[in-house]
Amino acid sequence: EGNQQLERLSRSSADLWNSICKWYWRTVDRQDQWLSKTAMRRWHCKGHDVLPSQTAQEVAEQFYEAVGSWHDNDRKGNPPKRSDKTYNVLRWTYQGVTLRDDGVLRLSTKRGDDSILIDWPAREEPRTVEIGKTSGGFVVRAQYDTEPVDRTTGNKVAGIDLGEKHLAAVFTGGDAFTVNGGELRALRHYQNSLKAKLNAKIDRKERGSNRWNKLVETKQEQLDHIDNKITDLLHKLSRKTVEMLLERGVSAVAIGDVRGIRDRIDYGKKMNQRLHQWAYGEFARMIEYKAKLAGITVERVDEAYTSQECP
Repeated sequence: EGNQQLERLSRSSADLWNSICKWYWRTVDRQDQWLSKTAMRRWHCKGHDVLPSQTAQEVAEQFYEAVGSWHDNDRKGNPPKRSDKTYNVLRWTYQGVTLRDDGVLRLSTKRGDDSILIDWPAREEPRTVEIGKTSGGFVVRAQYDTEPVDRTTGNKVAGIDLGEKHLAAVFTGGDAFTVNGGELRALRHYQNSLKAKLNAKIDRKERGSNRWNKLVETKQEQLDHIDNKITDLLHKLSRKTVEMLLERGVSAVAIGDVRGIRDRIDYGKKMNQRLHQWAYGEFARMIEYKAKLAGITVERVDEAYTSQECP
């Protein structure tokens, strides 16, 4: 019964994302103006018929985060668009999260609906909770407020160069090490081949038929499973990178900022695909916040056009 409720909410979240996306770009096309997040929330999220108000507003937050990232990248690449995903992530902020005395986490829902209850292993109440659909069911992620703890033991400065073959090449002055991206490339290769294989099967079925719907759902579940593996791998590698920096007495790092490189360079179809799936942005963000939590100062350094001279 709990899973059925989450499925209903997650499907509604996906529908709301698509509705927000449709009317956002329709307003841009027809009125030549960017619709504000406040106006969008008031228009589409307030009084939502399925999602609790805070969770509906967080769907708009997700969309505008994606729009902001696209603007930060000088509107290069693909802007956020309507998705064919059946499910979307559900997010509760601290207003809708309560940790009861009996160790059960309560997530608020619409009035008249049963609250979502989860046996919670931690004693502290999380600030935000996300629930996402995967091939194995639903996965819960929680975020806690964490104060940085200075773990640095030296004053060395390190430079981190992000790459496709090696996720990171790190130079600390008298020492250097690399973080291999081979496992990530293998996962991406498997993801691409699986996607092509399933797309070929889907194309042979009548659109909207039971078999077509089943294949589309199977495709999404399998691709989500690989995405989760990739995210887990990036967390492990970024954590390893920060630990190696601490071991070498590093207290400040400069990370090469290569945003936009994929739009400036054309290496051919195969290499372009690898560059467009290069996880530099996510990996850099993971290193940055993990390093800051450990007391390491982080600065982004523009690397525009340098890879054309030294690929």
